[in-house]
Amino acid sequence: MSRTAIICLVFVFFIFLPAHADSPPDTIIFDPEIENLINQVSADNIRAHIESLADAGGHNSRVTYTPGGYWGADYIKQQMDSFTGLDSVAYDTFYINTAPSPYDTIALTNVVGFIDGSLQNNQYYMVGGHLDATANLDGSLNWDTEWETARARGADDNASGIAATLEIARILSDPANGFSSQASIRFAAFGAEERHPAYTNNHWGSRFYAQNAFIDGDDILGVYVLDMIGYNNTGNHYFNIVSDINSRPLGTNYLETRDVYSIAIDSNSEPFPSATYSDHDQFWIYRYPAILVIENAPPWENNSPWYNANPFYHRQSDSTSTVNIDQVVKIAQVTLATIASLSNQVTSLPVSNDPPLAAKSFSLLQNYPNPFNATTRLRYQLLYAGNMSLEIYDIEGKRVRTLQKTHLPPGEYHQEWHGDDEYGQTLPSGLYFLSLTYENQRVVRKMILMK
Repeated sequence: MSRTAIICLVFVFFIFLPAHADSPPDTIIFDPEIENLINQVSADNIRAHIESLADAGGHNSRVTYTPGGYWGADYIKQQMDSFTGLDSVAYDTFYINTAPSPYDTIALTNVVGFIDGSLQNNQYYMVGGHLDATANLDGSLNWDTEWETARARGADDNASGIAATLEIARILSDPANGFSSQASIRFAAFGAEERHPAYTNNHWGSRFYAQNAFIDGDDILGVYVLDMIGYNNTGNHYFNIVSDINSRPLGTNYLETRDVYSIAIDSNSEPFPSATYSDHDQFWIYRYPAILVIENAPPWENNSPWYNANPFYHRQSDSTSTVNIDQVVKIAQVTLATIASLSNQVTSLPVSNDPPLAAKSFSLLQNYPNPFNATTRLRYQLLYAGNMSLEIYDIEGKRVRTLQKTHLPPGEYHQEWHGDDEYGQTLPSGLYFLSLTYENQRVVRKMILMK
């Protein structure tokens, strides 16, 4: 990050974020109107979306930074724009600043569609998956040098998840269905989920989205990531849920919804595995509840008798002919029913001019100096005894330092940070987030390290 870019970030603001959302309701109640919505999920529509995304306008690839990758984002935007009941559709642009030139200056995008609820628009459920594809495991390729010309069609990974998301968005937004909800609903196609020779790490689109949701104080009630939901050659229809402890109620409700509406598809059961190989993991960083729905966890392993390891995973052979369309339909139905049910079982957050309870219980002052070079002073106050943690995150959402994690009596506390990580290594210049968590409430401030 350049010195000029850092100076542009000097405007620092305070964010208060309460514990994310009430837990989902314990019981899913059968609703014949939701059953009607389920029955509208079209196998023909899902197949058409998968075929279009795999073909990618004749490019036969949706690798990030390729024409087919941009075509895929435009296709998704055009489809969402055609759903007249969506309140808005937007490109959500981001850059991978750590990529080498010229890729660090090339815009990438998420695509997000919105259904506004009757409560606050920043209180919402989200369903989506990644729009890009890869063939980095194809033995016939030198991926590092041939990624621009490879035929990475990604029919299962992840045209299947995007196709289901588009079909759910179409049905819930159709004015003829008269669907309305208390919570808002967002439909997302995330860019740059896959690893790529032009940059390190992965899950960049969801990383960008989740971080900004956290900064903006969004109250995300639940995220349902659909990634690789279309391969199964065993004669079964099957999926797995991946969840952390905080998100387990989402998984439980998802399975209950399947059973209430008698959708004939098998799955794993609790305890769900906790793995980080898709976009859901970026929401976990900020303690947002999120689950991954995937054909098997992981898809490169056998799970007899339900699933055989996917031989097309991350290969050029991942084409539409390998996708089990009926399985994608059933997962779309379960997801639609879950979103439709939970979005109308929400308790509104009270609107008040008074400061939140947590703000009365504890406070985190802005670090000084800010921006800083070698050392900055941190100050916070606890009005009551309680469990607390003081942590620092980098711009990618990775925790780089835990300064304090303990039970403290009430009082005012001072601490210095020298711009180093857990191992005493000096961190590079850039934007960092100072997070104070106190009894499940969180306050965050921005800090700028300049050298």
